[in-house]
Amino acid sequence: MARAKIIEIKDNMSTKDRIILCASEAGGTAILLFLGCMGCVNTLSAGGVVPHEQLSFTFGLAVMVAIQVFGHISGAHINPVVTVAAATLGNIPLLQVPIYFVGQFLGALLGYGLLWIATPDIHLGNAIISGVKQPGVCSPSFNPNISPGEACFVEFILSLILVLFCCGVWDSRNSDKHDSVPLRFGLAVAVLAMAGVSKK
Repeated sequence: MARAKIIEIKDNMSTKDRIILCASEAGGTAILLFLGCMGCVNTLSAGGVVPHEQLSFTFGLAVMVAIQVFGHISGAHINPVVTVAAATLGNIPLLQVPIYFVGQFLGALLGYGLLWIATPDIHLGNAIISGVKQPGVCSPSFNPNISPGEACFVEFILSLILVLFCCGVWDSRNSDKHDSVPLRFGLAVAVLAMAGVSKK
């Protein structure tokens, strides 16, 4: 029988440990953003349309890489909703939540900055724009055939499924099944992206 954890407020980490935690989360988020968006830029640069399968698997595999690299340090939440779920379940102290949020914010900026540097300029008519400014690159939008309320509902359900997936992985009854966690998370994100991708 699994026992509920007590939600802790403080931890016994040093300042150095907290910096490492923040840096780990920043690194994981940067990997997700850079690899996920980079997988779209090359196709769009060639004048093609990114198939939703490619988009979904690129982001799923980017999550897999981020978890494999940083999961043993910070858990590689790379998503604020995962951090909130971890704190709610007592997996991390509440004091660490802002540390995770700051890391995720900095990682998003770092990943996008690296993407900006690495992407080629695109010639559109007489204008030259950066590859990351192309329509559809790292700028998700909801399907125009559904209302904003329906889009929010879909996002809520997909986020809920992600959190439930995390809870299943974190459950102590699954502690002997962690050998393929990065791959499982990557495939979970891929299927969520496939289900939620806008098909215009």
